[in-house]
Amino acid sequence: MTFSISATLLLASSLGVYIAYLYGRNTKKFRWSEYVVFISVPVVGCLSLGYIYGAKIIQFFIASAIVGFFLEYVVGLAYNKILNRHLWYYSRLKVGNGYTSLLVIPMWGVAGVLFWLLAQNVGLH
Repeated sequence: MTFSISATLLLASSLGVYIAYLYGRNTKKFRWSEYVVFISVPVVGCLSLGYIYGAKIIQFFIASAIVGFFLEYVVGLAYNKILNRHLWYYSRLKVGNGYTSLLVIPMWGVAGVLFWLLAQNVGLH
């Protein structure tokens, strides 16, 4: 059952990314509507897993979002301090000196849930 849930969530997330690509492929500027399309399918999919796994998966989503956000900030900051250049740079809703952005928080939650589902599928639970 976990494999089918994982596959469905991964497929739905890929579909959301593809729809966002189709929606914004001719524009070079950031659009909130494109961003919402990009994150809505995976985030709603992850949060709907609360129906199957209970509130713990939603708590895990939030914890993954927070930990991933801070980890990205620390890695970006450390890379900049050690090599004196940016590994990546965010310009919209940036935190610090562009090491991370508030826009990536939901995607870190999705990544955490996907990694947890992957661990369930390979027997690491």
